[in-house]
Amino acid sequence: MTQAPYSLNVKEYKLNNGLTVWLDEDHSQSKVFGAVVVKAGAKDCPNTGIAHYFEHMMFKGTDKIGTINYEEEKPLLDAIAQKYDELVLIKDSTQRTSLLKEINNLSIQAAQYAVPNEFERLITRYGGNKLNAGTSFDYTAYFNTFSPQYLAHWAEINSERLIRPVFRLFQTELETVYEEKNMYNDFIGAQALEKLTERYFSPHPYAYPIIGSTENLKNPQISQMEKFFKEYYVASNMGVILSGDFNTETAIPILERTFSRIHRGEAPRKEVIFPLPFKGKEKFQVKVPIPVVKALVLAFRGVPANHEDQVALNIAVSLLNNTNGTGYLDKLSVNGKLLGVMSMNESLNEAGMLGILVIPKLMFQSYSAAEKLVWNEINRIKNGDFNDKLFQALKLEQKRKYEATLEDINSRSEVMIRLFTQGKSWKSYLQEVTHIDQLTKEDIIRVADKYFGNDYLYVTKKMGRYAKNTLPKPSFKPIVAKNSEAVSTYAKQLENIPVKEMRPRFLDFIADVQSFPLMPNVQLYATPNPVNKVFSLHIAYGIGMIERPVLKHLSNYLLYLGTETLSYDEFRHRLQELGSNLSFETDRDRFMIKISGFDEHFEATLALVSDFMENVKPEEKKMKPIVSEEKVTRNAFFKSSDEVALAVLEKIKYDEQSSYLTKLSFSEVKKLKGKDLLKVFREVQCIGCNFHYCGILPVEKVASKIKQYFSLGKITESTHIPYYRKIRAYSKSVVYFYDMPDVSQSIIYGYIPGASLPEDYTRNQAKLLSGYLGRGMSSLLFQEIREFRSLAYRVQAEYKLPPVKLKDQPTYFQTMLSTQGDKTLDALETLDSLLREMPVKPEKMKAVKQTIINNIHNNYPSFRELSEKIAILQSDGYENDPSLSLMEDLARIDMNTLNSFYKKHILPYPVIWAIIGNSKQINMDKLAGFGKIIKLKGKDIYKK
Repeated sequence: MTQAPYSLNVKEYKLNNGLTVWLDEDHSQSKVFGAVVVKAGAKDCPNTGIAHYFEHMMFKGTDKIGTINYEEEKPLLDAIAQKYDELVLIKDSTQRTSLLKEINNLSIQAAQYAVPNEFERLITRYGGNKLNAGTSFDYTAYFNTFSPQYLAHWAEINSERLIRPVFRLFQTELETVYEEKNMYNDFIGAQALEKLTERYFSPHPYAYPIIGSTENLKNPQISQMEKFFKEYYVASNMGVILSGDFNTETAIPILERTFSRIHRGEAPRKEVIFPLPFKGKEKFQVKVPIPVVKALVLAFRGVPANHEDQVALNIAVSLLNNTNGTGYLDKLSVNGKLLGVMSMNESLNEAGMLGILVIPKLMFQSYSAAEKLVWNEINRIKNGDFNDKLFQALKLEQKRKYEATLEDINSRSEVMIRLFTQGKSWKSYLQEVTHIDQLTKEDIIRVADKYFGNDYLYVTKKMGRYAKNTLPKPSFKPIVAKNSEAVSTYAKQLENIPVKEMRPRFLDFIADVQSFPLMPNVQLYATPNPVNKVFSLHIAYGIGMIERPVLKHLSNYLLYLGTETLSYDEFRHRLQELGSNLSFETDRDRFMIKISGFDEHFEATLALVSDFMENVKPEEKKMKPIVSEEKVTRNAFFKSSDEVALAVLEKIKYDEQSSYLTKLSFSEVKKLKGKDLLKVFREVQCIGCNFHYCGILPVEKVASKIKQYFSLGKITESTHIPYYRKIRAYSKSVVYFYDMPDVSQSIIYGYIPGASLPEDYTRNQAKLLSGYLGRGMSSLLFQEIREFRSLAYRVQAEYKLPPVKLKDQPTYFQTMLSTQGDKTLDALETLDSLLREMPVKPEKMKAVKQTIINNIHNNYPSFRELSEKIAILQSDGYENDPSLSLMEDLARIDMNTLNSFYKKHILPYPVIWAIIGNSKQINMDKLAGFGKIIKLKGKDIYKK
């Protein structure tokens, strides 16, 4: 591998208390990614959800953070903890309700001392953004990005949170976890996956959901959470991961001074209970609420992390499926023998997941016939029926993937977290590349024979739904902290830590990229790759799905084709032998051709791709999977409340210009011919485009080769970006309702159409209002709706602005939340009241502004993202980084300015509501109080 030293030189240290530190110094971006990782997850508290719930509570503060007087708060918190221990022993519903009301009263009293979200505010105050956490089966990670000058603050705050965490505001956060569970239960196939996971891993703790069972969530115990913390959150079981713009020698004493305060100790080491071996072909069924479509899973026992067969098994699986579509299973889809087929090979710490998902052709193909096709291809690998060229190409592809994961701070940090939790060293990870080179054909045959054996789980889908165990909404009062904007003594002390001021790094449209026209409508953007010898060349044509919905089908169809002289197999194998890859993507505004590979094969790759673009050959039989995939998508659409909600929102905003209504109907898709799609492909290639190159070649050579291999002369039409759709105006409030009887949660969107905002200063006020109302944990809507009232897990808001080129066009405000069905009116009333009479809290402004500054400071793109970011801003009409004017205006905008903006651009306009939920759980008469109810049907929002 040819990585630059900074990305490879991850240094490992042990602090005095035994805590592990991994440091990856990388000055390519002016930010640092920081994570605290604990080797404790859902498997260490099976089915209780304690690990996940504890992760939520870690944001509530400590005996110093998040309180104005812990000495007076503590007796109340202790009493609450005692009441929860009593609750576990009570089965009578009346008694439980009475005890929960006692807990509620105590919680309201305790909340008078709480400073909610102070931890998040401190992270924000000292340069942080993207604060989050995640719980897996094996570990829990707490992480965020921060500006380099605040390393000492980050270390101080994150170590302090781990010394004496306090479980305040427990009752409301538990309701939030319920909402999270309800959200997952509404996702298509989520419950089926839960049932399959249970069967696959039993009796290992991986069999239980990470979030825990509803029954256990009914009976939370703070005492058990404290026990979990004391056992697992000890220094020897934890790690600190830093990657980014810092000095290693400076960082080490800071981390020693702060994180060495973490409690010493050894975490419990439980005996591993392995999943039971399958005996022959074991049959199992799961329910999925999608008609017509069949689904089959062949599930085998895989390998856990660090297993000696892991690398070889990865290659064996790539012989079945790979990114170039040359795998034996890929060809079953490409050739129309199956509707779809995909293999999976994942390694958890104590068990592996190896499986193949098979979608038989619609209507007449049986499960047994589909399975036979899959086994024929598996047996080819077991019999060694693959040539050395393919084998070597797949090894090259694996190496490219390894290099790609090490390219930038974000992706490299994810790898570091995973490796640390698996007990693997950075050095051993890098050596896996050498292991790839050493693999032989015999190694692949051996692992294929070993793991794709005759003992496996045979899972089929049947039409149906599982019953949802939804808890009724609580009757307790909102727990509102009167000191929501207070500052703790600890927070004041942090101000004494010295800070070296640093200006944000803004995009420089001239210095950051090399850019020049290749033709009147063709621009080349080039950025150097300082890390490896993997190039990327993206061609972005200025037209997307909103204007030409057929482009979605074109991008799918092109993946199945070859050329006049090269069959699909020959074309894709030649790409693969070069270590290159070709894909097609369509988003709302652009049609993208994405090419990647090794710079030493740049010209050969371009020759292949340009030949494909000029001479791609239509195959009508390859249209069958396009039609079948479309039918599957349409069958699933009305089973997803999130998708339906977006369609309703588009209807509200754009009426008949909704992308869900302008798309091709199914009958139109069925009538599509391959030659028609390729005609569209030729038309696209005549529209203005940008070439984005990132690699090590001189830009002059790149430009020369692009001109040599691509027919730029035919690009005569200007880009269509930005493409504009007129938004709808309303004279009074309306409620658009779509009834979904099977969902647990209601999804609520609020839409407020407004006037145009042509001035930069006013546009920047709108951006600040977005932060004040609905971005981040300290935003008004998050605190009032989620934190104080537990009415939603997801809640957000944003003032939407058209591109600066279209600044004379109208703007609009949009907000969204999802809530349990029987809480719909409560949530709607709260949201509506906040929009109709926005609370004015000047003390919030400093944190809102700091959040914007942090986002500017920490979001400078990686080297491979840089040119596309600049090109998008330029196509929107910007001549320089818009963050420059935003930073200048922040100082001028105060709470009075923001409130005036609200009164002028939100308050006078009606709120148009979109509500997707179960009408049986909602009082529709009361709902009518928010506006005339218009009940929508499927045909109103989705073109069949």
